[in-house]
Amino acid sequence: MILCAGEALIDMLPRETADGPGFYPATGGAVFNTAIALGRLGAPVAFHSGLSSDLFGQQLTAALSAADVVDRTAVSDRPTTLAFVTLTDGHAEYAFYDEGTAGRMLTDGDAPDMTGVEALFLGGISLAVEPCAAAYEALALAHAGLPIMLDPNIRPGFIRDETRFRARLARLFAVADIVKLSDEDLAWLGQTEAEVLAAGPRVICLTEGARGVRALTAAGEVRVPARSVEVVDTVGAGDTFNAGLLAGLQGAGALRAGTAPTEGDLRDALALGVAAAAITVSRAGANPPWAHEL
Repeated sequence: MILCAGEALIDMLPRETADGPGFYPATGGAVFNTAIALGRLGAPVAFHSGLSSDLFGQQLTAALSAADVVDRTAVSDRPTTLAFVTLTDGHAEYAFYDEGTAGRMLTDGDAPDMTGVEALFLGGISLAVEPCAAAYEALALAHAGLPIMLDPNIRPGFIRDETRFRARLARLFAVADIVKLSDEDLAWLGQTEAEVLAAGPRVICLTEGARGVRALTAAGEVRVPARSVEVVDTVGAGDTFNAGLLAGLQGAGALRAGTAPTEGDLRDALALGVAAAAITVSRAGANPPWAHEL
């Protein structure tokens, strides 16, 4: 079972109503989206985060259940994080309301049951703010013997302490087996892909939008082109790619700690991630595909 540990929130998606512009509350959060996508693809998956007992928290819990995701969350009466989304040519930008929320206030004392967990996925905005960032880092470091995938999904406007955040990423890169970065992430880091690979990961995945995805290992590079689709928006695209990659590697028995997958297993897993993400961007919001849609 893959444990996805990180933020769950409500994306307030822009909608036109009879009375003018409005927002529709949709389940979201980078790590939550990956967990949902894994469940829909049929991969055994659990989810850990801080969830609220409020109306939005109940909406998130229901979505986990509907996708057959094992719920290993810590529930409190604090509010749910909200992210108001604006779209420019289908590209999403976010304004987060996160102070004092159930997800933000997660601590080491809320560590999940690890029974049956064979791999760990983490990332997103939950690595940028305290105290939850420290809790997720502690979880990864305590289980560094598991295969770990990291997607920092860097949002510069959300980072309160850049020095602290960069140091945390360096520690997590050192224990991660797979790191996924967008071209924007790599530019913000100010490092080359070779430098990131040398920091510890066995695989670096670089998503490059319409150009597709590249994966780098010590043995070389694997490229998979993007699929041509009509893009509605990009909400959840990278998260769905992560799920496809993880599901593909797990299904091939290639999700292992301390070693890179073979070129063939990696190419197949990348292709699954690209195919799943192509469906997500073809419809509104973070709505990853079910296995039968691929």
